[in-house]
Amino acid sequence: MLGLEAAFFWVCLILILIGGAVGLFLWRGRKVGYAPYFAGWFITWPIIAYLGAQGYTGQVVFCALVALFFLKVRDVRLYAVAFCAFLTWVVAATFWSPDTKPILIGDLVSGDFNMDMVGARFGLTMLATMAVMVALKHVPEGTASRSLGLIRVLGAIHWTSVVVTGFGLALIMELILGAGLSPDPSSLIQNLLRNANAFALLLPFLLAWIWHRDWPLWAKTLAALVFGGSVTAFALTGTQTALFGSVFMLFAMGIVRLFPRSGFKALFGGMAAYVATAPIIFGVGLDFLARIGITLPGSFFSRTKGWELVGEKITEKPLMGHGLEATYNWSETYADRPEWLEEALAQFGTGKGWENYEILNSHPHNMPLQIWVETGAIGAFLAALAVLLFGFRLKMPFEWPAVSRYAAAGLIGIAFSICSFSYSMWNEAFWASLALAAGVILLQARQDGGVSK
Repeated sequence: MLGLEAAFFWVCLILILIGGAVGLFLWRGRKVGYAPYFAGWFITWPIIAYLGAQGYTGQVVFCALVALFFLKVRDVRLYAVAFCAFLTWVVAATFWSPDTKPILIGDLVSGDFNMDMVGARFGLTMLATMAVMVALKHVPEGTASRSLGLIRVLGAIHWTSVVVTGFGLALIMELILGAGLSPDPSSLIQNLLRNANAFALLLPFLLAWIWHRDWPLWAKTLAALVFGGSVTAFALTGTQTALFGSVFMLFAMGIVRLFPRSGFKALFGGMAAYVATAPIIFGVGLDFLARIGITLPGSFFSRTKGWELVGEKITEKPLMGHGLEATYNWSETYADRPEWLEEALAQFGTGKGWENYEILNSHPHNMPLQIWVETGAIGAFLAALAVLLFGFRLKMPFEWPAVSRYAAAGLIGIAFSICSFSYSMWNEAFWASLALAAGVILLQARQDGGVSK
């Protein structure tokens, strides 16, 4: 019998082809503009999310292929120069990594062809996202209403699926595992978490659009229901990242409301400072937690010890870092750190396998720290500079239309949470999904007559 993962793969492939066909049909040439083609690919958004969100790299690449016909680069911005410098340094950091990989592996005939060098894969994905954003920036004003309507419908479908999955998670898992459709339950759970995180990227756009509809009472009520249903589904699914992101989303929206002139500068300036000073922030913060003697849940305790280990590794090679994905080679367990093992046993008791538990699970689950430990201070300061310059290049919040203003701020809050607690920095699929969500907001801004500089 066809396994669940294989079935999802073929469904995703079929939907990708359908999405491309719909996009091309709506596009029908350059005169119509880029928006219909971009929106057509969103048919694949919900199903890719359920497959673990790794397919967003392909989605953004296909969007970028046609975006090349719409590029209108009149000058070069400083933030783009800083960003390209960061990408160059990231690719360079691949070559002094202990886990250096070839650029290409496998072959097309056997079906295992892949770009294995993470730096090259990440860099090319970032360049593709830049092409998509530039093309969307030049969509003619007021021409994207149908494209945005399709995206909102797909967003509503994704919201419904996340809520249904969250509320019926126990029953769904019982049916799937009982039928033997998934040989790896942990992988299925991870996919459900990634699915919820992917929807969280669209949530600010949906909420901002609903809130600003001219439906006197119903708009606010519906927005509250969508937000409440989302938060409940995040909690039931078990994604603390999306839960924290929901809080950060509201906070960021409040920032641009309270500071209509400097709100975006404050948000991006704060992000830049976070990246540039991450080792200090975590060093001071973890020391404070140790001093007050607060008892943390087991999973969070483990995460903090991983951050402590990363902090120690940063001091070993502070300038250039250990190289991309070097953290995957650090297999120290708590048995190798008796003082940490003693602390874990004192808090959580024996018999829980702490002796054999790896301190760092693959990567730090914090992107600023990962930038520092793998690309060093050079990479961190280049990344911080690019973020800072981009934030200061944007128009002031009050110059943006209402929907895109609050949606953009909310997306910053969601991204902050994911960058702080979840994926690897070099997870190009996450950055592709973030770019697509940002592209929707940019398209809304073009529809309403406003856009970033």
